[in-house]
Amino acid sequence: MQENSLRRMQDAERLYKKIVALSSKHFIKDDIGDIERFREEANLLLNGIKGTDAVIAIFDHLQFTHVLEVGEKEFWNNLPEVPREQKMTQIMSLLDKDYISFFSDSVNWLASVLEKIPFEQRINIQIFHCGIRYTLLNGKPVCLFSKGLPIHYDKNRKFSYTFNYVQNINHLLKKDFRYYWIRISYGENGEFLHTFHSYDKAYSTKDLLSIREKEILKLIAEDYDTKEIANLLFISTATVGNHRSNMIERLGARDTTALVQLAKMTGMI
Repeated sequence: MQENSLRRMQDAERLYKKIVALSSKHFIKDDIGDIERFREEANLLLNGIKGTDAVIAIFDHLQFTHVLEVGEKEFWNNLPEVPREQKMTQIMSLLDKDYISFFSDSVNWLASVLEKIPFEQRINIQIFHCGIRYTLLNGKPVCLFSKGLPIHYDKNRKFSYTFNYVQNINHLLKKDFRYYWIRISYGENGEFLHTFHSYDKAYSTKDLLSIREKEILKLIAEDYDTKEIANLLFISTATVGNHRSNMIERLGARDTTALVQLAKMTGMI
């Protein structure tokens, strides 16, 4: 067991070095400023979500590490103390084996997306990650959902830091769903999108749910039943059921209630 843990840590160290080198090519280098102010804000925010298995952090994309975390000890089950620059290596060592490529895939994807966004559209950026699985030292499964908001821009609206809200959503996803997905929205009204799904490694400017699927899901969220939705949209009940099943399958939701919650958390409805 000890030998296996050492190997995982060594693998994580190699991976971390690669990711730092990759990240440093794409993000601006600058000082974040008043870190204590951000710490106070994070503490206030976390007070409102205590008991939800969550952590709030400021993430440095240049160095690929956290510069601030609030609630991390409870979230990560009191991991041994290590220097800040070793923290991501420590967390990477807890990754389930199916997700080893997540960090390199996501950094490559994010960098490519940001390069494609015109200057005038680089506002209101929101970055969502969903479905990355870890196993804590006490055996507890963690399935990560995160929402990142850039907080530090240069004159070209490039950023290096995000304010992140991270939550364990193991209870929302099917146990056998072994994929993850990423969604970025941006623009004045969040009207522009880029998505990535590890199932097919597909990069897309279309959302993870179609316009019709969102229409149906909004009605489900408003407590309409299948027959009522079918009548309102002039489709069959079988079609409503098929759309519901497809949405659950695509997002990996455990059930319809979880599907609605995930869609709301990521701004899809």
